[in-house]
Amino acid sequence: MAKTNADGSKSLGRGDLLAIAIGNVIGGGVMTMTGLAIGITGRSILLSYIICAVMVTIVALPQFFLSGTIRMNGGFYTQAAMFGGKWFAGLYSVVFVSYFFGATMYSASFADYVLSAFPEINGKIVAFAILTIFVVLNLCGIQVAAKVQYLLVIVLVIALLLFTGFGIIHLEPGYFDENQFFTNGFTGVMSAAALLSMATSGATFIINMSREAKNPKKDIPFCIVVGTVIVTILYIGVGVVAAGVFPVEHVAGQNLSKVAREILPTPLYIFFIVGGAMVALVTSLNANLGWLQAPIAQAAEDGWWPKFFAKRNDKFGTPHYIILTIYVLCSVIILSGMNVGDIANIGNTLANCVQVILCLAIITMPKKIPEIWKRSQFHINDKLYTFLCVMGALVSAAFVYYECLEIHMNYVIGILTYLAVACIYPLIRQKFHKVEIEVSYEEA
Repeated sequence: MAKTNADGSKSLGRGDLLAIAIGNVIGGGVMTMTGLAIGITGRSILLSYIICAVMVTIVALPQFFLSGTIRMNGGFYTQAAMFGGKWFAGLYSVVFVSYFFGATMYSASFADYVLSAFPEINGKIVAFAILTIFVVLNLCGIQVAAKVQYLLVIVLVIALLLFTGFGIIHLEPGYFDENQFFTNGFTGVMSAAALLSMATSGATFIINMSREAKNPKKDIPFCIVVGTVIVTILYIGVGVVAAGVFPVEHVAGQNLSKVAREILPTPLYIFFIVGGAMVALVTSLNANLGWLQAPIAQAAEDGWWPKFFAKRNDKFGTPHYIILTIYVLCSVIILSGMNVGDIANIGNTLANCVQVILCLAIITMPKKIPEIWKRSQFHINDKLYTFLCVMGALVSAAFVYYECLEIHMNYVIGILTYLAVACIYPLIRQKFHKVEIEVSYEEA
């Protein structure tokens, strides 16, 4: 493992990145969204997970080629600035704020699992405490957080394998019965797949850690693909067991604890709740706090946010003002009792809206950096690359459509309002503040 540099750069090896990628994907989604998806489509959640994984992979493919060609110190923000232009860079820096609420969701969901075992405990205090622990870890440096991620991901994978292994032998006969499978037709399968995109996407966010990667050209594409495949296999097993042990109406809308209690011996049930559910949530919290930092820091350096956000701690090389700001925002939400589930759904829809534009923007990559692209070990035909980008945009648009079918109209209006503000903000910011885009990248 590479030694940590003073500024935190080039300190993460392939194992670190893979652990972070897997930990970022496996989180609150599989533990909470699986039951919701079963309520939408029944036991055909099996198909929804497979379709979702394929669609998420299609969206990730352009990122595979891009991340294997250049090192982007500002992650997705650098993509927005370099390939989408100045206005879109500002737009992206605003919409990226919606990802802050992911850390809140993971913290609050962790508290819910604790409350299921110890109902007398104050859930807000638990959520605040777990958030505080991982904020401190990230303040101490990205490498420290990565080492913790190694251990947590190993425990998490073991827990999910136990759930799947014990669950297979408890499956009810007639898994594919008409009244249990494909319960809401094709629309139900696709709506569930769109919902599960929150649970299956996430590996591409390690692109935001290009600055810290020892060998991003090889390691980041590897981790995007391998991380997605590993998680998909785990999720298919979990989905089949979650939907197949009890009749659909008994598990629809519920988390995995009911099924786990039925199929696992008590010691393993406790291990699953702690090592599975709780660890899933804290690994995502840990990874989320990690990849949020670089894009905001780069945007601050360019002038979209106050300059002090880009300042790094002299000892650990971490952007402590960004981490502490995230901490304050999340703490306010936790202590206010806001429904983080609704916020998470809105954030997921916004993320897919941005992904549509980002996929279209990076079509210009072969024209913007033609020589570097030709030298890339992942170079493909330009027309094929363009096709993959367009497909990624269409898939993301499909996710948005099917997500909106499951969201209350008031939330849809809220999403449109937020996007309108995000569109206007860059124009206002440039009028009153100096914004100079520094396209921070280098050949990987």
